[in-house]
Amino acid sequence: IIKLLEKYEISATWAVVGSLLLDRPNFNDELSDALRNLRSDVRNRYLKLLEQESIWSGKDILKKIQSASIPQEIGSHSFSHLIIGDKKVSREQASNEFINSIRILKQHGVVPESFIFPRNSINYLDELAEAGFKSYRGVEPSWYANLPSKIRKVCHIIDQLLAITPPVVLPSRNGDLLNIPASMLYLPMNGFRRFIPLRSRINKALKGIQKAIKEKKIFHLWFHPFNIATNQEKLLRGLEEIFIKVYEERNKGNLDVMTMKQIVAKVKI
Repeated sequence: IIKLLEKYEISATWAVVGSLLLDRPNFNDELSDALRNLRSDVRNRYLKLLEQESIWSGKDILKKIQSASIPQEIGSHSFSHLIIGDKKVSREQASNEFINSIRILKQHGVVPESFIFPRNSINYLDELAEAGFKSYRGVEPSWYANLPSKIRKVCHIIDQLLAITPPVVLPSRNGDLLNIPASMLYLPMNGFRRFIPLRSRINKALKGIQKAIKEKKIFHLWFHPFNIATNQEKLLRGLEEIFIKVYEERNKGNLDVMTMKQIVAKVKI
């Protein structure tokens, strides 16, 4: 992913889970909030796995992002991936997530300003601003958002298969924060999504880019890096085709490429 960003001179916003940067966390203490909804037997197996396997490797990922030849923004994806919008999460727990996510990143030379809520579960925005964040990724507008759950799932599949043009957005002020809504998730290829052709993903993104140019709005593409691993060869190839279009349109003067932090700076002007 970083090689593609460098090749096409694209700066992206990366959202990092802070606890992955700990040397060796006290799993029972540091991750108690994130694991609290698991059954006790599942929780215990999970903790034993983390303690036995050398999978706590977030520092090298952060260094790769920081060393990219094209500057990348590093934001936060919370401290322990706590689902902030869960009704069981208290104001104090949310505030601690925000504060601790900043604290751990500062230890690595980063002062994060952009926040991505785990599972897009948004809450406690006053506490987010008090912690020092400037923006967050808002929920993607959807033509089927208000339909019943089962119908939404069907509409989602239709939307992806037909590569229906995704929404383009404008940031909006929410108190001291800037809400920068998502436009499109670059879908992984696991589960039922493996039956959705790669071309549908590409075409959908290309339509979003053209719509952003036409309407002078933002096309906000996002995904988790592990989504790419569900079919690395195909999804990287598709991502490159999207980046080529971005590169061409930017060179024509039709398109700006900005991180979330850069959008905040532009809106302030």
